[in-house]
Amino acid sequence: MILKLCLLGDGGVGKSTLAQRLASGIFKSDTTITIGVDFQLIPIHLNLDDGDETQRRVDVAVWDLGGENRFRVILPAYITGADGGLLLYDTTRYRTVNDLMDWVTIWRDNTPKGIPLYLIGSKIDMVSDSNLPMLDMNRDDLRNYLNIDPHFYISSKTGYRVNEVIHKIVKEMVEQKRFLSTV
Repeated sequence: MILKLCLLGDGGVGKSTLAQRLASGIFKSDTTITIGVDFQLIPIHLNLDDGDETQRRVDVAVWDLGGENRFRVILPAYITGADGGLLLYDTTRYRTVNDLMDWVTIWRDNTPKGIPLYLIGSKIDMVSDSNLPMLDMNRDDLRNYLNIDPHFYISSKTGYRVNEVIHKIVKEMVEQKRFLSTV
């Protein structure tokens, strides 16, 4: 089984560096603009909640969708068939929050109800400790406004919470796929 995970969000929010971190385990700071879409097949090893304690390999096709406005017209074709999505914004550039509702609309218009979408605040390693309380206050408002839960802060540079997020969403994607196959 290959699951399709889409990375969405404005240009420069860290989608490509997250895809690179997932694929190689390293941070690559010299990424270039994604033209349209890029994807990588990534094996994820995790314990599924099926009574078997053995780790299972789940292959995840990570689709890094270009965030520039000029690519938005092609996004519905790439989002169709997704099993899950990570919607990123840059915690150091609040203006990247402005388009989140547009991304949510594109997502919801092109995926069946129930397909998981997580809200991800990227580049948390670059946020000063004094700015964290304000970021946390805005997080609940943002989550409620977009009607998305859960919300995570991550750092592709340090790896902070990247594995936690990918394992959580892949488990949810597998469960959703199993549920849909029994309906």
